[in-house]
Amino acid sequence: MLLAAGDQTATQVAQKVGYATSAQFTREYTRFYGTPPVRHAATLRKPTAG
Repeated sequence: MLLAAGDQTATQVAQKVGYATSAQFTREYTRFYGTPPVRHAATLRKPTAG
């Protein structure tokens, strides 16, 4: 996931994947995944125990 890598903002990812605005990307991402992209990326970046 582009956001999980942490080197790009949601706006940069939105533009890279073809969205006209970051708001549109965030709205559709949240609808699909049930959480905003930045929050989802933060959970993916958390280290796992083990």
